[in-house]
Amino acid sequence: MMKKLHLIPTLLLGLSLFGFIACVQPTRPDDPEEKEDENRTYTGVNYFAANCMSLYYLWTDEINGQLTRWLTKEMDANPIEKVQEIRYKQNGKDYDRWTEVTDDYDAFSSSVEGVSTTYGCDIILMMLDQTYVCAVVTVVYKDSPAEKAGLKRGDVIVRINGIPMTTIDYYKLITEGFLYSSSCELTLLDTETGDLGRKVSMTAVKMYENPVVFHSVFDIEGKKVGYLVFTSFTLKAIDDLLTVFEQFRNAGISELILDLRYNGGGYVKTEEVLASMLAPKANVQAGDLFEQEIYNKALTDYYLKEYGKDALKTYFQTDFTWKDDGFTYTCDTRSSHVDLNRLYAIIDSGTASASESLLVGLMPYMDITLIGEQSHGKFCTGIMYGAEEWYDDYKADMNTSLYSYKKDVSNWGLYVMIGRYGDCNGNCPAMPDGLKPVYEAKDRPDLGYAFGDEQDPMLRQALILAGRTDLKAASTRAAEAPAPDRLPRQIVKPAFGKRILTERN
Repeated sequence: MMKKLHLIPTLLLGLSLFGFIACVQPTRPDDPEEKEDENRTYTGVNYFAANCMSLYYLWTDEINGQLTRWLTKEMDANPIEKVQEIRYKQNGKDYDRWTEVTDDYDAFSSSVEGVSTTYGCDIILMMLDQTYVCAVVTVVYKDSPAEKAGLKRGDVIVRINGIPMTTIDYYKLITEGFLYSSSCELTLLDTETGDLGRKVSMTAVKMYENPVVFHSVFDIEGKKVGYLVFTSFTLKAIDDLLTVFEQFRNAGISELILDLRYNGGGYVKTEEVLASMLAPKANVQAGDLFEQEIYNKALTDYYLKEYGKDALKTYFQTDFTWKDDGFTYTCDTRSSHVDLNRLYAIIDSGTASASESLLVGLMPYMDITLIGEQSHGKFCTGIMYGAEEWYDDYKADMNTSLYSYKKDVSNWGLYVMIGRYGDCNGNCPAMPDGLKPVYEAKDRPDLGYAFGDEQDPMLRQALILAGRTDLKAASTRAAEAPAPDRLPRQIVKPAFGKRILTERN
């Protein structure tokens, strides 16, 4: 896992004696030595978080008064609650729904890279009836405890450790008993009889959940159409994406169905690599503008002064370099580029951040057909910053008593919205409420169709649009099974909705 995700802090600190940082040294709380010991942990975290937001937050000017009050009068506040309170709002509602402080930074940062202690499956929550909730398995990752236990997409979990999930207590039961537990016993629903079915016992392991979940090629009247299920923009996914797209290229696909319904985002670098494999060849060869980033005024001025007029712009390219955990990696996308006539994108409320940004940046250049349901609406880019790292990075700007706060911030960190993205013209159709599909189709994992099954309602709609005339009739199975009410995405992976910068090269 790359610990140095805070590219901009790294860049700015090199100028601390001369320029930008000299004007924005960490703000100091009044009389830190007089704070009660019981408040020192929160004081240290608040000092870190408030200073970070003062410098890097996209809406720092809009919440300047709240930041000042936080730094001078509220250094004993609960930092998790404080960030939720002051992050930017419009008409009383969170416009920024993502900036957050965490007291488990290691787990948070690892999950973004696809590595976590997990059972290796994803779920969505649905209502069984007015009293009971169920969890439906959407994705089972290769070589995971879930796969070894025989769990499959479409399995319906109705009990956790023998306890049914009611509308009153399902949240605590599913988080403590399943998502964040080390072992569990799940009771599945027998979908044929409607009775309780088999039990599944699992022990969580630390593993990488490979987001390149499934790929295949459909032959539609002589036309080759690729299909890819992709669930997260991890850096490790780049190698697998290159391999899959080289296979697509060798198969001669001219259209692609990109299934992003469960993709909550990830690294901007992975997004850029994928975009340069999907964009028209002429635009990639010309190095046309893919996207622009918009930051707060101070960071914008700094970037333009330090790196020139193209500092906030990203262009299509074929050669990429990035850093991960102290190592430098490179790739060449030439042999993996597919020159598409059309891209079909499957989206829903689980499609967020880097997934939305990818589509936004490609829209001015190619024919993209959106299928499914409205996406999440994550139009921002964030950086992740560990509190201990921050104290070391800014040590030169602190006196000894302030630096002593470092001992109170172990494993705390901040995910802060540093900017928002726009296409080559600066537009962002995903802002503020998400991308809207042209063709509606509902995700129905409860029907039990595996990825690639043409009866899956979302894939089915894409195949019809791609020319499958034999799929016009509604699927009997789908028509006879009314869709259960789907609960809002109240429980998601820590990586959901993340679009994260790596170090600038």
